[in-house]
Amino acid sequence: MTVRCEGWSFLPFISPDAKKLYYLVRSGGLRNWIAGALWVADLESGQRQRLLPDFLMQGYSISRDGRRVVFSAVDETGHTPVWLASLDGRTTPRRLTNMDGGRPFFGAPGEVVFDSEEKDVFIYRIKEDGSGLQKLLPTPMLIAFGVSPDGQWIPAQTPNQFGDSTVYRAGSTSPIRICGDCSQPQGTEYITPPLSWTPDGKFIYLNFAGTTYAIPLKPGQMLPPIPASGFPSKEAVAALPGARLVSDQTVYLGPNPSIYAFTKVTTQRNIYRVPVP
Repeated sequence: MTVRCEGWSFLPFISPDAKKLYYLVRSGGLRNWIAGALWVADLESGQRQRLLPDFLMQGYSISRDGRRVVFSAVDETGHTPVWLASLDGRTTPRRLTNMDGGRPFFGAPGEVVFDSEEKDVFIYRIKEDGSGLQKLLPTPMLIAFGVSPDGQWIPAQTPNQFGDSTVYRAGSTSPIRICGDCSQPQGTEYITPPLSWTPDGKFIYLNFAGTTYAIPLKPGQMLPPIPASGFPSKEAVAALPGARLVSDQTVYLGPNPSIYAFTKVTTQRNIYRVPVP
């Protein structure tokens, strides 16, 4: 299904039941370039509506049960505190922390993970009631792309190894290398995560140089077998037991390998004539 909108749409997310598509829409005049209004489209009827109209978001994530959203909101001073809200509007949005957050994620049940800057950028976790704030990883300057369903694994990039895909275990300083020079560096625009999980934890998605594979996981398993130096090629990923090609273009994965979203940009321009005195 095609969802059209006016403005710059980015960061699409397919709901866990595959019935809705969430996305941000950026328009002119924003204080923060990577920020937008949260919209949702019904994939059956095509109807669209804006959610949480009092907020502009720098990043957001939908819970694995599809009922809540955690987001970093851009306020009038340019700060980006982390908030938690229900998607049905039945409860008032709740601010979890005053710290400036990047894109937050749902971690282990009852926890939220986000990156924030003190003297350096660190990745934190906090309980959904706003208590228990602590560093999740001791390594600074990491860019997180998500969290495993058990809250223990964080795909991340480090500025001195842009292009490498790595995953960190909570509390560890030693990452596991997924592959080298195989991931698009994170810039001013969000990129698709190099590693992510389906909400039920049955599949892990691995993006190797723009080609995405779905790899089945055994119960309780969060990572597939990974060579000591990482995967050397797409063929090595494709050779994993049960691995299947999802797409050879940049896509945003859904709750199972059969559904995904992607963005297509079109531009409408006008030509004007201005009299010169």
